[in-house]
Amino acid sequence: MKKIYVIFLAILSISFGYSQDKLWEVDLKETLYEVGWIKQSNDGLIIASGAKGLLAMNNTTGETVWHNKELKAVDKNTFLTIDGLPLFYVEYIPLAGKTRGIIINSSNGDIVFDTKDDGYRIKDFTILQNNGVILFELTKDKERYLMSFSLKTWKKEWITALGESKGFIKSLISKRSFIDHGPYFNKENNLIIGIKNQIFTINGTNGEILWKHEADKRIKALVYSDINNSLYLGIKKSNKLTVLDPINGSDITPGKLKLRGTLIDVRPDEANNLIVVETEGFNIIDPKTNVFKWKKSFKIDFLDEVIPHPKGFIAIGKHEKDGTIALVNPEGDKIWDSKVKGYAYYVTPTEKGIMYVSTERSNILDFVKGKDVWDKDVKFKSIPAVTYDEKEEKVVLFENKKGYKFDLKSGQIELFAEDIALENVKKKTPLVAEYVKDGGYLLFTEQHISLLSPTGTLKYTQYYEPASSLKGFAQMAEIGLAVAGVDLDIGGALENIDQLSALSSGVYRRSTDQNDGTATESMVAGLYVGDGQNMATVFEITKTRYSNSKSIKDHQFIVAKIKSDTAPTKHSINMINKKTGAIDKQIDLLDKTPNYLIDVIDDVIFINEKNHLISSYKF
Repeated sequence: MKKIYVIFLAILSISFGYSQDKLWEVDLKETLYEVGWIKQSNDGLIIASGAKGLLAMNNTTGETVWHNKELKAVDKNTFLTIDGLPLFYVEYIPLAGKTRGIIINSSNGDIVFDTKDDGYRIKDFTILQNNGVILFELTKDKERYLMSFSLKTWKKEWITALGESKGFIKSLISKRSFIDHGPYFNKENNLIIGIKNQIFTINGTNGEILWKHEADKRIKALVYSDINNSLYLGIKKSNKLTVLDPINGSDITPGKLKLRGTLIDVRPDEANNLIVVETEGFNIIDPKTNVFKWKKSFKIDFLDEVIPHPKGFIAIGKHEKDGTIALVNPEGDKIWDSKVKGYAYYVTPTEKGIMYVSTERSNILDFVKGKDVWDKDVKFKSIPAVTYDEKEEKVVLFENKKGYKFDLKSGQIELFAEDIALENVKKKTPLVAEYVKDGGYLLFTEQHISLLSPTGTLKYTQYYEPASSLKGFAQMAEIGLAVAGVDLDIGGALENIDQLSALSSGVYRRSTDQNDGTATESMVAGLYVGDGQNMATVFEITKTRYSNSKSIKDHQFIVAKIKSDTAPTKHSINMINKKTGAIDKQIDLLDKTPNYLIDVIDDVIFINEKNHLISSYKF
């Protein structure tokens, strides 16, 4: 599930070139006294919070659309937009009473949900469009709750308690779901979720807990099959796979369904079979009979993952020093296997074979015999930056001063750039790449920006010293495989692995969170619920809105410290032209912590100046 996040910002002043581009300016001194922060809602309105309430401004004219005087000094860190809908969540603390969590219709200011004195806080949410609801995960003290919110009526349907969470982190900022497995809906339209070592089955209509199952250890896998209406349960470090009846939770495990090792994963394939992966091999369960299809499980050393594919099952063994990739036919027999040097942290099927990237080498193994497609191994010392050249129709990889072009159709790879020295970039710097039409390949971090031409020439490379304090800013990318649970000394941006996966799946254009403040495009242009015959419109927007980003179309925004021998040190926001590297506009900051919003749809920047003057400027 993708979320939309918006970086908020503080006090600014314009240096040059903006006066003639000003669209509007509104002084909120009388209305709000002080503007603590500004955000942008999914429908484009500017949400401003101050000492005298919360209001929304028309992003085109600056006119106030609504003003709630009760919601004073709302906590900026709790602001959360609900994907594809004109809804957002905030919290505030009244002078008397408990912290209140509120869901607001941004278009008119109506409060559609209010925790009032109940003390609930929203942790996360899941939109279930087919079921016509949003499932909100709530917390109250150490207790967990689940709320069903109707997309038809925009009202709460029910709230159900899910027990105490020991050691729960009471932080909304992380927005991490406490649901580990699911949600699933069975044939009775009951909701099934897994949390740590517990399974809850909840009546989807009224929220009543129908049954609960508690395992001895944390649940490793929980898969629901609608073919046989069965629930498959695997426990961490257990050699038993349990099958439960989702109606009442009773154990219906066949006697023949036994594991030889400990469970790693259970997942469905395209034929609706279940792949059971354990330390001693993997096998296929026929959901019609609930027994293994193969008499003997397929085994390789250090088995970690199995990927179903039309050519067969791709079995992957991962180890710190070496591993194995094998192709297995539908009968459980080996077609081929190949040794892989180093830890294979990324493996994916492509048209020409199975591509892998390990800590020691990278190549493609052809589907026929498992032989190397590339004449020479490509060695990445860190996770490579990845983008896609839409003109040449090739994947571009950059790492350790080298640039490669990889043709997904032919499987061929070529080295097109060597000895590319980027300013202040080291081997483990988490570089991210972006294709710039008619320009080349942008390579950047929070403070660095470079452009590499399609022919391998470095057009420019620049590093901007960060402001002395950037606390509170989200990091551009997670660094190192340790974040993904792998204890290996390798760095880079983990989002590049997601980009590789998307490209190998045929997704050549995607909106990704490329730095702090970047938001994803909402793919919901309209939201409708119903049974297919009588569809009701929940919400429609005339044009897809993006939330605010520091990386937009033709420019990159970087906050930097500027030192001078003749003047005091200042901080500025630099609007950098991606094709030339030139600073097209510069905004001097009065505060080290910058505060601005960018509307990518309308090419507009919104500024909160002096904590009460809101201005809008055209790029």
